Amino acid sequence: MRRQRNTQISPGLAVADDNGRPDPPRKRGPDYTTEILAYLRTAHGKTRVDAAGDHYYDGVSAVSIHFFLNSGLPAKEVLWQWYLHFDRERSEPIYQTLPPQRDEELLQILERCDFFWESQAVRESGLVFLDHHRSLIYIMLEDFLSARVEAYRTMTDDELRDALTPRETWSERHLAKLIHDIQVQPLTSGQRHSVYDQFDSGYLKATARHIIDQVATDGFWKNPAPELEDFGTNLIGLVRFLTSESRRLGVHVSHTAYERESGKTGWDGTFGGSFNGGQFRPKNVSRYMTKEAHFATLGLHPQSSLNDVKSAYRDMVKQHHPDQGGTVQDFLRLQEAYEFILTEVF
Repeated sequence: MRRQRNTQISPGLAVADDNGRPDPPRKRGPDYTTEILAYLRTAHGKTRVDAAGDHYYDGVSAVSIHFFLNSGLPAKEVLWQWYLHFDRERSEPIYQTLPPQRDEELLQILERCDFFWESQAVRESGLVFLDHHRSLIYIMLEDFLSARVEAYRTMTDDELRDALTPRETWSERHLAKLIHDIQVQPLTSGQRHSVYDQFDSGYLKATARHIIDQVATDGFWKNPAPELEDFGTNLIGLVRFLTSESRRLGVHVSHTAYERESGKTGWDGTFGGSFNGGQFRPKNVSRYMTKEAHFATLGLHPQSSLNDVKSAYRDMVKQHHPDQGGTVQDFLRLQEAYEFILTEVF
């Protein structure tokens, strides 16, 4: 038998009507805390652990309006509040699911229902993912990502030179790839487990694993979390640091740098770029040169075919590669022209 409670005021359940006036506080009814926890435990919070110790959801972990029909809660009340949450307040389709990352919305829907349940008990159960859990994960991720940035600042000159010149060249394209690798490189097993250790339940650990994997994707960095704003600032600082160090080490970073350092008049630009939507966008110096000029660098006419371009590039690289007695400047010109033609023309 479910416990019956005396009718009394339920704190935190007052809402406003269409005119902005608060409705009278709702009265308590039967306590549905047990039903909510049972539902979350069986249909929402089941998890498994693989051989590497990573946590995963076991089955469907998202919540839809259909699942509530088997939850033991007053179906009409829950479905009505679900409808109001999405249709009236958010203008979203009501026939959707709430993934674990949106558990706070699930609690908002339940809090608007007329029946009573212990909000604190549910929040402390480890069966719902809350905003402060998310912030904790992003703060830890920011520390790990920043450590990757700092690793470049502690390199010796030889280590840094090797990092800057993987193919005897160093360009905006290489810089963009380096920054990209810093952003999407997966965490080590030890780092992942240090995040798991912050949570008591398998459900929270599985949600943390999902976020860790999500951060290591290009899609995440198109609109990164606000907690990682400082990390974006660190990346910009790293770009400036690598620019300065590449010049100090005598590694020409681009055709622009060559023009400037050799005293020739040319484009007014610096090695670098911007973070557009959380992703580093290298400054495309090549766009200041005409297509004809890039073809001319390879000794070709602008109407040349792709096979002609590749053949000419191979022949000229053999002549101008620094290992064959060519200069770094000429080799960079060839590299820049070839990359421009491949990406912008073909």
